[in-house]
Amino acid sequence: MRKGLIFVYLALAVSCVPEQLYAQFTDARTYDNTPVGVNQLELDYAYARSNASIDTSLIIAGAQLNLNQGTIEYTRYFSFFHRVAWFEAGVPLAGLNGSVNGTRIQASRTGAGDSSYEVATLLKGGPALSVAQFADYKPTTTVGVSLTITAPTGQYNAEKLLNLGTDRWSFKPELAVSHPFGPEGK
Repeated sequence: MRKGLIFVYLALAVSCVPEQLYAQFTDARTYDNTPVGVNQLELDYAYARSNASIDTSLIIAGAQLNLNQGTIEYTRYFSFFHRVAWFEAGVPLAGLNGSVNGTRIQASRTGAGDSSYEVATLLKGGPALSVAQFADYKPTTTVGVSLTITAPTGQYNAEKLLNLGTDRWSFKPELAVSHPFGPEGK
């Protein structure tokens, strides 16, 4: 039965592959169940090097860019219609430098990037449990939804080629399925 499900998931994944794929930053356990009442402070670090652009919506041919970014995020887990839900807010602090080959263009920026806000809930497999109840919880398949809003709060200057902010709002709805595998997920 389990091998059949894996075959179905793989068949769906292969049949739904678009012509082009784009990478994304995803935390492996984003849609796992978590006890309600938990407050979480995260400090993340990322380094990216690119020869086209750091922002996938803007391609700069011949660019050589280096980004060092730390992000501070706060997450609060709570009960929403007896399901676990969470709110997350974060702001990146970054250093970006770069140049464009064949030109005299060279610059660097340091400061805050655009802040992001996420609200999410598990629709299946995520009962709202206290920390004590969570000790007996067995992982199961979860289905979750989220909406992330990015606000144009970062450092931006329309006269500059290199910016840490985007000067635009963005909205990213997400639907996710998470299924435990291996000895822990039996």
